[in-house]
Amino acid sequence: MTKMTIGVYKSNKNAGRFRFHRKNTNKIWKHYFLDEDEGEYTFQTEWVSAFKAIILKRNQQYKKTFVCLECGGRFTAYVPKNTTEYKDECPHCGE
Repeated sequence: MTKMTIGVYKSNKNAGRFRFHRKNTNKIWKHYFLDEDEGEYTFQTEWVSAFKAIILKRNQQYKKTFVCLECGGRFTAYVPKNTTEYKDECPHCGE
């Protein structure tokens, strides 16, 4: 079971329960991630501390579209920031 970080953002603790936020409510960091369990991904969230949010932001993954040079097929993959090429093999042709 691994966690792939998609985003780390600040959010109000009471978001979604009321139309307007209460005054003097502090914002807390929220961790959005994909939890991989036996090849299946499930979207989950959790509240984290400010220190852990800094660490998670460094390991954040971004969804990008790539084109295979062999078969010309397009596919999307989660990769680190500023990555221009996909290191694993193409899901269509296997190269």
